Amino acid sequence: MTTNVLNQVELNVLEGVLDSYITQKTSVALSILLGESVNHVVKQTHVEISKIGNMDKVIKEIVVCSVFLHGGGDVRLGILYTMPEQSAKEIAAKLMCIDKIYSLDDLSKSAISEVGNILSGSFFNALADHTGLKVELSTPDFAMTSLAALLEPHASEFVCPTSDMVTEVEFTDKDSCLLLHMLIIQDYDNARKLLNPRM
Repeated sequence: MTTNVLNQVELNVLEGVLDSYITQKTSVALSILLGESVNHVVKQTHVEISKIGNMDKVIKEIVVCSVFLHGGGDVRLGILYTMPEQSAKEIAAKLMCIDKIYSLDDLSKSAISEVGNILSGSFFNALADHTGLKVELSTPDFAMTSLAALLEPHASEFVCPTSDMVTEVEFTDKDSCLLLHMLIIQDYDNARKLLNPRM
């Protein structure tokens, strides 16, 4: 079984593949949900998830709202969404068709979780379309905490710090009021399954 870290060529191909999935479906889904144009950029892949604390702005946000899901089946892959509390309030307000949310109650948290569910579903649909791999998606888990504390409670049953890597994707709207990070977590073996899309 292959356990070697991906080389730079493989990382470049992987980031291109992930970007194509997000461009084709995930970014489109978020734009439709919010009723406005959304941009995204695949920022970086960290090959040592144990050093995730070194990620620039994501880790520096004192409190973030997070949604975590994971996929099983033919490919093992986790997705963690993080956003500043203000972005979470703006997204929830749009989905609930109200002008402003002052605090995140159970209903608005549920709305944010559903956003994570829809975005992940669109991502895994694109993955299945291109690879033929079947993925079973978990239910979303929501929390408000620091990013530094997120991975342990949310992903401890899924993440393996010694063999997993994380690809960071950033979504923004045209006015740069929205900031949403999507962290795609997978090990090297599962990442390599995405390098050879079905023709």
